[in-house]
Amino acid sequence: TDLKNLVVSKTILHPMQETTGHKHDGQEEVYQFVSGHGVMDVGDNRGFRVHPGDVVLIPDGAFHRVYNRSNYEQLIFVCVFDGKRYH
Repeated sequence: TDLKNLVVSKTILHPMQETTGHKHDGQEEVYQFVSGHGVMDVGDNRGFRVHPGDVVLIPDGAFHRVYNRSNYEQLIFVCVFDGKRYH
């Protein structure tokens, strides 16, 4: 099935990796954590733990970054966002 506006993507962070911190003006985003354990920054809420099953809502324009601090396990999460954004 093709969606017209939403994008769904999966990210696999290997041990001791992190995403590039970024923000999307005019865009909201949702992360759902599938496996592994990590730490996340969203806006002023910095360094909170994330676990399998957690859903994190990222407000319009909020800076966000995910860290995998594990030495041995992958951190896997799914992102959902509006595909009309440009970055």
